[in-house]
Amino acid sequence: MFRTSTRRAVVAGVTAVLLGVSTGVANAADPTVLIPTGKYPEAVALSPDGKKAYVTSPPDASVTVVDTATNKVTNTIAVQRGPFEVAFTPDGSKAYVANAYANAVSVIDTASETMVASAFGGDYPTSLTISRDGSRVYVAGREAVHVLDTTTDTEVAAVKLETTAHALATSPDGTKVWAATESGELTAIDTTTNTVVDAVKSGSGGDVVLSPDGTRAYQNGGNALVVVDLVAHEVVTRVPGLQNGYLLTISPDGSRVYAGSRASDTTQGTLAEFDTNTNTLTRKLPAGAYPYGTAVTQDGTHAYVVLAGQAALAYIDLRS
Repeated sequence: MFRTSTRRAVVAGVTAVLLGVSTGVANAADPTVLIPTGKYPEAVALSPDGKKAYVTSPPDASVTVVDTATNKVTNTIAVQRGPFEVAFTPDGSKAYVANAYANAVSVIDTASETMVASAFGGDYPTSLTISRDGSRVYVAGREAVHVLDTTTDTEVAAVKLETTAHALATSPDGTKVWAATESGELTAIDTTTNTVVDAVKSGSGGDVVLSPDGTRAYQNGGNALVVVDLVAHEVVTRVPGLQNGYLLTISPDGSRVYAGSRASDTTQGTLAEFDTNTNTLTRKLPAGAYPYGTAVTQDGTHAYVVLAGQAALAYIDLRS
């Protein structure tokens, strides 16, 4: 499901939740740890050392900084309008934020936790990914994937695709960036030449993550997890179990894929867990109101889940 449309679709319902319901835990089965964020939080990213979580808030034009040792908010960073996704450079020295409403990318110096630069992000940028060597940022705008140099924080290329890219993921070997496009295709961009070199029909334009060996892609198909073999160029299977699914994350060992899931007739959602060895839905863990972005800790024992309906970040134990 596309973020540009799903964000608009849930705003009315989220607003009702925020106005009519306490931001506390809705029932005893929900996560016991809730960390406050800005309004309608969108995405969460963990720093490479795992010590910080950054959470974007589009209405507040801010990024909430969470200390993962204490699960306490330590700072709020002002960025540009409409921050959607955030990503760290491999060395953790910078974080980049796609600001959809400002057509820009905010550059955060993580040592000072301040925005230090701004770069052009194209038309309505919502997704970004960083190269494995940290030298480039790839930003999905409506009209192109824009490539930024992280030394100068300026654009060095713009890769035109046949249709809009809604999500991006860097291959583990760093040679490609895969773009999930509006036409239901995964398009590969060569990171050396910044040209399109491959494409696989997936039937979905939703968020995408890659397996650690780079041979498979897992994509949000709205009501199913789409498993794509990038070598054989085919869809392996569609695993049912997602409802109004949004952003995906994959565990560090590649054994699990996680996504927020919520039935249309309720505000309360779950964290859906998929086994990548068997391509099955293994369980759904209570998450809270309108689960959105997710991230898994380096040891794979816990997940952070953005709750757009509670202006909060949930901390969920995955070991039970």
